[in-house]
Parts: sequence; C-alpha cells; structure tokens
Amino acid sequence: MSGDPVPDVPLLAGMGGVNSSESQSIHFGRKAIILTREKNTKEMSSLAQTMGIEIVDIILQKGKPNSRTYFGTGKLHEISEELKMSGKGHMWEKVDLILIHSNLKPNQLVNINDLTSIETWDRVRLLLELFTIHASSVEARVQVRIARLLADRSVLRELIHREHTGERLGFGAGGQTGWSNIMAAVGHEIAKLRRKLKKMDSSLSERRRQRSKSGALTVGLAGYTNVGKSSLFSALSGKPVLIK
Repeated sequence: MSGDPVPDVPLLAGMGGVNSSESQSIHFGRKAIILTREKNTKEMSSLAQTMGIEIVDIILQKGKPNSRTYFGTGKLHEISEELKMSGKGHMWEKVDLILIHSNLKPNQLVNINDLTSIETWDRVRLLLELFTIHASSVEARVQVRIARLLADRSVLRELIHREHTGERLGFGAGGQTGWSNIMAAVGHEIAKLRRKLKKMDSSLSERRRQRSKSGALTVGLAGYTNVGKSSLFSALSGKPVLIK
C-alpha cells in the first residue's frame, strides 16, 4: 500500500476543488461567481483573472458568516436554483466555479458543495491553484503538492466523519474500507514527499555552504506570484533565470 499512488477519486460533487490526486491546473476560460461578506473583493478577482478565470458576478451578503455554510442556507439554495436555470444568454451561463472570499473550515466547504453541487474554492484553495500553476522548480512543486494534500486531507476527514455518522453517503461501493484506503494513500504520499523535500533541503544547504565558503554573496528576491521577480533578476544580472 505504501507504494501505491493516491487514487483518482472525486471527493466532492463537481470536484469541489478537492480531489485525491492532482486536479486540473489549467483554468483559463473558466467562469466563476464570488460569494463574499465584504465589499472589497479586488484582490481575489485579480488573482482569479491572473489564472484566466472570468468573474461574471459578485454576490454580497452582509452580516456575520454562518458557522456551517458561510452564506445563509436560503441564499445558497437561491444560488443553486439560479445556476440550474443559467442557460444561454444568462449572466451565469457556463459558470462552473464558486469562489468564497474567505478561508473556510472543512465543514463549511462540504456544506456549500452539497447545497450547490458546483466546484467551490475558498481563498486557500485559490492560492494553492495559483501556486501550482506558477511553481517552476522541483522543490516548489513538491511544496505545493504537500500543501494541497494537507488541505484535501482535512476535507477528507470531514467526509469520513459524515459517512460514519450517516450524514452523507459514501463515494460508491468502497464504503469505509474505500475511505480508509484513500486516507492511507494520502498519508503515504505526504510522507514520501516530505522525505523528498528533506533531501532537497540538504542538497541546497550544502550548495549554500560551498558558495559562502568561496566568498560569494547570496541575494534573495521575494515577492507575490507573477509580479516580475524573474524579469527583475534578468534585468539586474543580465542572465536568464535558471530553473531546477
């Protein structure tokens, strides 16, 4: 079992932004609506558009977030019905993604997905998708993969809890054994990636030590994704960015 890959099993309806294996990393051309409790959604909209996702509507519901569903259940039912009727010419035509302008708890993500039956991301999932697209080095890809698996595992635990308590049906004939197999596969994958990352860290530390020993200076460029760090490096050094 320890050598088995994480099986490709959708954990939420419409994927829900959560899958037991690598989910799609190309989102160009998708359409989404944003659900928010705050007026300013400029940053989330900008990040989504960076990924090629078109924001077709922003729905604001003032007040304190619902502890189980973030938005009120009545509003989510309205959104679900509107999505079902969003045929040709409708503003929400071809919308296949809901973006939540908040960091959700696993139970909130599952509840929203159950009520709307459409892929749902919170801010954390949006950033993880963005980092997946822009992770250019092997180390960065491993780090992002670990982060994704940890986020997915928290939702998986919620789904397993609901199946055990009878709140939610299982994902097919696999039953509890199927859930256990997926959970074990995710755990093994995380452990394997962490070992791989540890080896990379050791190698990088040795290279830094050698550079320091030779008297070379180490300079770091830090900044948000897609803001031009590589372009700045090339302009300052006159050399292309080396990606390993």
